[in-house]
Amino acid sequence: MRARWTLAAALLVAVACNPFSSPPPSTIRLPSAYNPTPPAQRGGTLVFSDWEFPQSLNILAAGSEADLRAAGLVFAPLWGLDSSLQPYPDLVREVPTVENGDVKLGADGTSMTVDVKLVPGLRWSDGEPLTADDVIFTWQAICDPATGAVDVAGFDHVRTMDRKSDSELVWTFGPAPKGSCGAAADLTSGVYGPYLQMGPVFWVMPKHRLEAVPRASWAGDPFFARPDAVSGPFTVSEAVAGQRLTYVSNPHYADGRSAPGAYTGRGGPVYFAHAPYLDRIVYRVYPSKAAMLAGLKAGETDLAFNLTTDDLHDLRGFSGSSPVVFTGLRTEFLNPNHDVNTATGKSPPWVTPAGDDRKLLDALDRALDREALTRDALDGAARPSRALLPSALRSWADPAGPGPGRDLEGARKLLDDDGWKPGPDGVRVKAGRRLEFQLLAACSTLSAARELAILKQQWQEAGVSVQTDCRQRPLFFAGYPGGGTNATGAFDMTVYSNAWPADPAGWSQLGASSQIPSPNTPAGGNWNRCRDAELDRRLAAGETTLDAGKREAAYLALQREWLAYNCTITLFEWPEVRQVGARAHNFAASAGAQMDDWNAADWWLS
Repeated sequence: MRARWTLAAALLVAVACNPFSSPPPSTIRLPSAYNPTPPAQRGGTLVFSDWEFPQSLNILAAGSEADLRAAGLVFAPLWGLDSSLQPYPDLVREVPTVENGDVKLGADGTSMTVDVKLVPGLRWSDGEPLTADDVIFTWQAICDPATGAVDVAGFDHVRTMDRKSDSELVWTFGPAPKGSCGAAADLTSGVYGPYLQMGPVFWVMPKHRLEAVPRASWAGDPFFARPDAVSGPFTVSEAVAGQRLTYVSNPHYADGRSAPGAYTGRGGPVYFAHAPYLDRIVYRVYPSKAAMLAGLKAGETDLAFNLTTDDLHDLRGFSGSSPVVFTGLRTEFLNPNHDVNTATGKSPPWVTPAGDDRKLLDALDRALDREALTRDALDGAARPSRALLPSALRSWADPAGPGPGRDLEGARKLLDDDGWKPGPDGVRVKAGRRLEFQLLAACSTLSAARELAILKQQWQEAGVSVQTDCRQRPLFFAGYPGGGTNATGAFDMTVYSNAWPADPAGWSQLGASSQIPSPNTPAGGNWNRCRDAELDRRLAAGETTLDAGKREAAYLALQREWLAYNCTITLFEWPEVRQVGARAHNFAASAGAQMDDWNAADWWLS
């Protein structure tokens, strides 16, 4: 999974009464619904800030939080996910579902169709109609490798998109050969259970503006520096590289949306059937985090991003704004290499000729004190967890899943039973081999360094010797060509975090055997080389059915097998930090792919 997914979280933050004037709780629970307050007044300019300037407004190829946040104001998706992970219609007049008849299984059982109905009367910001032709054009661009689209999951199952009218088209899903729209393996079924995850990342592009631009040139085309035909609530009026982006209200945003009956409401709640409440938004970028914190203290900004728990001490002392700390879809976990470390040519101690030593991996899991880890490394803001799925996905969670508590004695007994006996220096030994390995992380923050030190100490208490180190982020994450620590398997174990789609199918990139990186499939996300036929079966079973009960059963079994295999070892749900001004209303951090400005049309200022 691309690193950009380290951005999604699930929270509704209603700041009308500024409830965070005192230090916030360690985590804020997922809301049951998004309930915006009506504006007491309209107009005004909201300022939000960061300390990294967005590289491009090409949202299909966005590689960072800054890119997504900046582009999310100007490009709307077909449908989205609100702060409680519920789908809502955006460019479509209803979210397509089996229940409302828009999703149908083919007679052969290996295909399906999705009827996509756009809101009639939609227009781009330049006044041109937004139609089914734009949707088809965008799908073709997503599937063209030259575009560099990040999210192709699901689109590789679509065989055709047939235009029925300006505002309606039918997607036909079916089997496809390896390589089709980036498919890592042959697709034997066109039934795609997690199709709802496609809408939130289907940001429609204007065919009339981009059709003449070669897709390989999109990355450097002036259109994506300052788009002049957009579908979101705002359009860019000024771009000063390295300093700011200024947005003004899209004059055609309400076209079609505000018409009576524009949205049926079936298949999701209805939001944003109105023009944006704000006149203007300024995305201000400071030269450093220290400069941004100084600006926050001076009251120069209403919202601030790209913050961590290391900043909480400062943030809690600012008047006029308060920190919001929450957990959502991002988890921190360990990636044990289930193959040879290509950097050393040796296998980690849990990899044996007979297969993975599950007792050893289980002992390493049990020896961890996650509550102490989150308290000492992350200001107590994270949510300790051993589960595969984050708690925000409670509809999918295993009710009998393991708790986060430590079992050091149980870990020691497992090691004893497995033949790992304490040596003279306290480090366990088996058949002449010391129980030692290297733990790598990306060099980033003070909390990351503390985390490595704490993990090392906790394992030492069980008789395990761990060498810790870090790599610069480009080297740590880089894939082919050129290699990289994760993609090339040059590690024993890594610390990694990622945020996932609101459907367990998103875990296939991390656990499916077909996703192991190789020169032929460089984009594979199974960096730790999990090879488990049962995992593959469960992932496939959940992805290739529309039956809700069968999907739930498949993903329940998946979680149990994943944890037993120790494909990954979860540590905690990652704490996200935002700073919110007292005069900003209806800010709601996104649970889906659209980032924190998913509901920017509803923002208003006191």
